[in-house]
Amino acid sequence: MNQKAIILLVLVAALSLSAQEPYFPKGALGDDPRGDLFRADWYSKDLKALQEPSLFQLAKNPSLESYRFVWLRTFHHPVIVRLNLRSDGTGDLTTKVSSGAGGYAPGHVIENKSRPVTREEVEKFLARVRQGQFWDLPSHESPDAAGLDGSQWIIEGVKEGKYHVVDRWTPGKGPVHELGLILAVDLAQMKIPKDQLY
Repeated sequence: MNQKAIILLVLVAALSLSAQEPYFPKGALGDDPRGDLFRADWYSKDLKALQEPSLFQLAKNPSLESYRFVWLRTFHHPVIVRLNLRSDGTGDLTTKVSSGAGGYAPGHVIENKSRPVTREEVEKFLARVRQGQFWDLPSHESPDAAGLDGSQWIIEGVKEGKYHVVDRWTPGKGPVHELGLILAVDLAQMKIPKDQLY
């Protein structure tokens, strides 16, 4: 059985368990338990609607390395872009869009595409992960950093049995903004009008 088939089996198994398994560890999305629970519930609904596995649960497999951008814009369709790395240095990229609006209801999957990612593309992405010190970034900012209309940029990573999530509200710059753009624009080749890039 090749590596792609094994990854597919792991993801299918994860999808069947995702209804009862949490997507995020407690306290990862906020210091206030109510705010943390609110965000975890909100983001989980979108991930379930987009039929995504829990990377937090998949981190139990130390051989898995994966990164996911969850983009929840208040007035536009929710987007996820997930990059699963292979042992040979290449990867598989999955892009999904749902019919809902990130600030309201998740809707259902309206776009689901996959494509192979070259070793060169993976190396470029991982260089940005290291450069932006993703694994050392705080998972969340103070509650004052949020607003009413904007977007949540959530980047998750799984590597060597570790899970990390970084959640930012409408970042205009910085490592979360850069990683999100690399995944959505450079790798997923999404055509995003300027007024929808927030």
